[in-house]
Amino acid sequence: MAEIILTIVLEVVKCLAPPAYRQISYLRESKYTSNLQNLNTEVAKLKSERVSTEHQVDEAKRKGEEIEENVENWLATANSVIEEADKFTEDEATANKRCFKGSCPNLKTRPRLSKEAERQKEAVVKVRDARPVNSISYSIIPEDTLLMPNKDFEAFESRTSILNEIIDALKNPNVNMLLIYGMGGIGKTTLAKEVARKAESDKLFDQVVFSEVSESRDVRKLQGEIADKLGLKFDEESESGRARRLYDRLKKEKRILVILDNIWENLDLLDVGIPHGDDHMGCKVLFTARSEEVLSGEMESRKNFPVGFLKEDEAWSLFTKMAGDYVEGNELKEVARDVAKECAGLPVSIVTVARALRNKSIREWKDALEQLRRPSSSNFKDVQPAAFKAIELSYNKLGRDDLKNIFLLIGYTAIASIEDLLMCGMGLGLFQGVNKIEVARNRVHTLVRTLKASCMLLDHISQKKELFSMHDVVRDVARSIASTERNVFTATNEQVDGCREWSDGSAIKHCTSIVLHDINTNLLPKVLECPQLELLFISDDPWEYSRVTIPDNFFKSMIEVRVVNLTNMDLRSLPSSLGLLSNLRTLSLCWCYLPDLSVVGDLKKLEILCLRDSDIKKLPVEVGELTWLKLLDLRHCEDLEVIPPNILSKLSRLEELYIGQSFAAWEVEVEEGVKNASLEELKHLPNLTSLELRARDVSTLPRGLLLEKLERYSIRIGDDGYWESTGIGCREFSLELNNKICLKDSLIVQLQRIEDLELWRLQEQDVDYFRNELVKVGSSHLKRLWLALNPAESKV
Repeated sequence: MAEIILTIVLEVVKCLAPPAYRQISYLRESKYTSNLQNLNTEVAKLKSERVSTEHQVDEAKRKGEEIEENVENWLATANSVIEEADKFTEDEATANKRCFKGSCPNLKTRPRLSKEAERQKEAVVKVRDARPVNSISYSIIPEDTLLMPNKDFEAFESRTSILNEIIDALKNPNVNMLLIYGMGGIGKTTLAKEVARKAESDKLFDQVVFSEVSESRDVRKLQGEIADKLGLKFDEESESGRARRLYDRLKKEKRILVILDNIWENLDLLDVGIPHGDDHMGCKVLFTARSEEVLSGEMESRKNFPVGFLKEDEAWSLFTKMAGDYVEGNELKEVARDVAKECAGLPVSIVTVARALRNKSIREWKDALEQLRRPSSSNFKDVQPAAFKAIELSYNKLGRDDLKNIFLLIGYTAIASIEDLLMCGMGLGLFQGVNKIEVARNRVHTLVRTLKASCMLLDHISQKKELFSMHDVVRDVARSIASTERNVFTATNEQVDGCREWSDGSAIKHCTSIVLHDINTNLLPKVLECPQLELLFISDDPWEYSRVTIPDNFFKSMIEVRVVNLTNMDLRSLPSSLGLLSNLRTLSLCWCYLPDLSVVGDLKKLEILCLRDSDIKKLPVEVGELTWLKLLDLRHCEDLEVIPPNILSKLSRLEELYIGQSFAAWEVEVEEGVKNASLEELKHLPNLTSLELRARDVSTLPRGLLLEKLERYSIRIGDDGYWESTGIGCREFSLELNNKICLKDSLIVQLQRIEDLELWRLQEQDVDYFRNELVKVGSSHLKRLWLALNPAESKV
């Protein structure tokens, strides 16, 4: 009845007083209801767009990108507007109660609520229309770890004075090229890093970039490192094209310092793409080198800074820091000072010797002093005799054979990762009493950690735990010891070419290991006569187009070889003589072109097969004959399309299987009546402890595969999008849900031991279910949890 009366009144007002009609119309129920409905509709649209934007923001953060300020502001405004609208909608039900038990509308509050609904709708529409439609995020240049505070730098007077002189020279507008030079291990790199930090903290330059050149002088790598630190991406493939792009980018920097560490020979800066001198007075270049003569002609430096040995008091201060204050005791002080003097003020010698003798008895100290005073039998070039003796002493003080073997192996092969060291060490049988890969991996981690503690190895520049590095002076000594004591032959293409020992085979016939780096010409003999050879490393030069041919009978006389590593090679046909290596345990063919791998079926004792990053389209059926295989690595084989059935199931001794992103077409038909392998074959691998793979459909993952028995796994179930391990945990599982895969029938993983879990495209109701599952089974091992709602959901 009230609505009928209100309608009559409105019609009268409309005729007699039109201006008042709009205000009074807010009393009408239809107007009021319409405004509320419009508000709810616009809020729902805004929520949907907010969810979509939040997903884009989450994805950008995962990539390490920064979010645009206007995007963050929009999300904050959207949240505020939505929150206000939701509260209004909730309060409206109470505020607009009808009087007389529902027989009469509340005409006092209705106009106000109706107007407020209309105002809030307009506010919601305004926010939705203002949604950022361009860039959500932007890439940032990560802070250079080299420019972080350096705990290794000691502010000794001899070093601080040089540092101050270099900083003063950098302030001089007439100086644009500087050189720090001194022998290996003297502390040039440490000083150069401190220059970079001080130049940046004092704001002498807008940009400071630091890059190692090294003996190989890899121009592409050098260009890439400088570009990374400038946020520059190359589209060009040629070195000259990249140089032009880098040159243009550096010219845009008003003040920039480029530090090129470890120069071994004259380097044309324009070939790299670095402007200098009159080309760009704001670009200054600081070099470090072992010799003052490295830079000459146009590269001649305006200011050279020699770095000499530490003063006696400085050397003693560093020595006591590395060996421990206990050397100041009455019993040790005299002999410890004598040992420190024998290190000749060379920082790398002081650090390695002091660490080797830390907490040792006085008898061991006296024995060390006697060894240091004995003339060195080596005249190994590029290493100062005192440094050689000091590092050799540290090597001898390692004591255990396994530590010594691993140290030398890293030195002469240039291995820099736990994984490569594991495969090589297992193949050579260096881990006595160890037959399981997982046990061997633990042993490798322990050995590397011990060598780092002894200062014989260093943390990798990336700070990744799986990587390590070795000081180049220490590496020189390791190669010398390996050459003398183990008959190891190491060389680059230039060193091999014209080498009498290589050409007539006189010196290499008795070698136990041969390592050839950056080979780009056919220098390999038809038959390599090395009956005692145990290890063979050959790597092609990755930046030179060459097709190094391995003769068919090349492996014929290597009856004892246990490890073969061929890298960056075009192996259109593996030599048939490879199949004669009946004692081979590890075969690594990384970054190789491998159209035919069938010969590997003859390697019956093979335990490790690594084809990482190689060009291979089909896993040969002959791999199924390798019944002693313990590790198979197919990661980053981007062209891998076919894994025939009944190969993996035959590898009953397999402990570690790595496929990763390379392959996901499980059970897919590859030709009429023939399908790819099924993951059901994994059930036949009772010794499996590590697994890395991807599958497009969760249904292909066998229900009987108990992940809790695996020590490590990284499994992705979902689309073809790029996926990379986060490295947060040893047990990673990522599942993308869709209309065929729902959480309740697909969560087959054992949640108790997962360390890194991702669930994508969750439905809203799945969140509560998953939370209950976590509570039920426990999640004490979980280090990272990533939950992403389906974009279609309108509420997070």
